[in-house]
Amino acid sequence: MHRPTLYLFLVCLPAILSTQDYGWWNDTHDWDGVSPWRSYLTLASAYMGPNALPVPEIRNGRITQGTELRVAGDAHFGDGDDTQNLYLQGHVPLFSDRVGLHLQYVPLEHYRMSAATRDERAARDYDGEGLAGGDVYVGTHIQLVQDHAHWPDLLLSINLKTASGNRLSAARYTDTPGYYFDLSAGKTFEREGSLASLRPHALLGFYVWQTFMDNYYQNDAVLYGLGCDFRFRKLTLTPALGGYYGYLDIGDRPLVGRLDLRTQRDRGMEYFARLQHGFADYPYSTVRLGVTFHYARQ
Repeated sequence: MHRPTLYLFLVCLPAILSTQDYGWWNDTHDWDGVSPWRSYLTLASAYMGPNALPVPEIRNGRITQGTELRVAGDAHFGDGDDTQNLYLQGHVPLFSDRVGLHLQYVPLEHYRMSAATRDERAARDYDGEGLAGGDVYVGTHIQLVQDHAHWPDLLLSINLKTASGNRLSAARYTDTPGYYFDLSAGKTFEREGSLASLRPHALLGFYVWQTFMDNYYQNDAVLYGLGCDFRFRKLTLTPALGGYYGYLDIGDRPLVGRLDLRTQRDRGMEYFARLQHGFADYPYSTVRLGVTFHYARQ
């Protein structure tokens, strides 16, 4: 082989191998040979991994007291997508007990998708199985009203979704930034007997994330939720229903039901469990088990 021909072959070899590697994807999705592959993805909760665009926490109008660290494990069961992940959550007071820094992070997840689910999402992960790292959520919580005689407690939450998650090619995370803010309200009603108190609460907010679409650079959604804390002597049980309603209607209107159970202590270690089921545009049922290290201010 002549040197110029050999040189040209070596230069073009990476591109040739790349085309061969994703030939199955090109054929499956009738790639036009020009459009970026990521434009074939749908950045919506119905077509991504369970941690890509989850329904945020349905807050009860009350800020976390003191410093808190939660460590949990999630198991998500979906039609063609089973995922397990580690979940971390932290809260630190800022300036006073009425303002706090809130962090959420999925540092590691393991996923396994069926070929049908992989192709429905236009994912480029041929075997459909692997590891991924998630997005970091940074939030500021501000207690606007607390322990008022007539008004419910009001909590404002302002949150930034980073683009730190990886494995976009496997449709695990969006690789785009976003943000959401919400106002939650709740009021506690004391009782006598085994049920010490109940606290109905509601949440309303706005959720925005960036897309890869040429005609819509971002998706806007109304965020909502309802729940009630039933506090017994040592346990708190919280059923809740919530979701967000996206503007584009492309699988971006998830609705989930949650049932949380946690032990109740002023400080030290608490235990936490959650059952969650997706009713619309969130094709997963989830079990979460974890511990919370809570350090209240003296």
